[in-house]
Amino acid sequence: MAAAIFFAILSALSSACGAVLQRLAVVDARSTTTRPLWRSAVSLVRQPAWLLGALFLLGTFGFQALALYFGPLAVVQPVLVLELIFVLGLRVFFLHDDIASRTWSAALMICLGLAVFLVAASPGEGSGVPDAGQWLVAVGTRGLAVGVLLLLARRGSPGRRATLFGAATAIVWSVDAAFVKQSVDALAHGGLLGLLTSWACYAMIATGVLGTVLLQGSYAVGPLAASSAAMLIVDPLASIALGAELFSEQLRTSPGYALGAAASLAVLAAGVIMLSIWAPPTLTAEQLAHLPGKTRSAEDEDATPAPRPRAGVHDHERSASSTYTHANAS
Repeated sequence: MAAAIFFAILSALSSACGAVLQRLAVVDARSTTTRPLWRSAVSLVRQPAWLLGALFLLGTFGFQALALYFGPLAVVQPVLVLELIFVLGLRVFFLHDDIASRTWSAALMICLGLAVFLVAASPGEGSGVPDAGQWLVAVGTRGLAVGVLLLLARRGSPGRRATLFGAATAIVWSVDAAFVKQSVDALAHGGLLGLLTSWACYAMIATGVLGTVLLQGSYAVGPLAASSAAMLIVDPLASIALGAELFSEQLRTSPGYALGAAASLAVLAAGVIMLSIWAPPTLTAEQLAHLPGKTRSAEDEDATPAPRPRAGVHDHERSASSTYTHANAS
């Protein structure tokens, strides 16, 4: 279990590093010139920061796979919420941001809620091997839930739509994590050939693509504070349920421990919501220009500044969790 927590923490840290580095590269590319979109994409691939960020995101997937090999979904998926806190730390280290005390208090709530949950629930590795019928029921019910959420997300305020999209994305990510766990088991027992001939490998790729599409849709329909909070709250809960249903993962169910686990998850959820709202603004071209060691070329000085967000959309709504991709965005 210690190995599972260790690799899950590394996955969250790697995802945060990738998000920050690629965000720096994107802002840098946008701040240089009003070049066509395809040229901006090519310039991103040439930037060391973007390439390093891509390597970190690949590492995110690898670390999550290792974590799921050593431990249950009920442990690994909640720990990935620590990505939010690592992003804050990286912003302080790289961007010298002045993080408000209330933001750190929300981060502390997340850590406290997560720690108490792991102690109170004491999730254990399951011994179950799901058969085809169990997979069909689990995936079918989750697919139905995603469909209902997306149908409800067609109408309503931007915040409501983003929340519903985020919840749907989280359910897809939880199913993807279950496929990752199944794929890792196939790799461990059958090697590369066993992985390539396993249906779970291709199901993992399919749900990864679907989750990425839904993630982008959640960003488009409303504020990121709403969608990211929904994703980071629903994903652990959905993963805990899937772990118990498919892999027979065990949680302490006596009244005292169950109450403590439920209360700790509520504290974690409250911390996620507050951190999503109070997160620092996203990096702008002006901030990038003042980073230590950053110089602006003559072309940069003559470039047209990047447009500000439209009225009513605040920067903090775009910064809480840039990829909740942990490994999922792979």
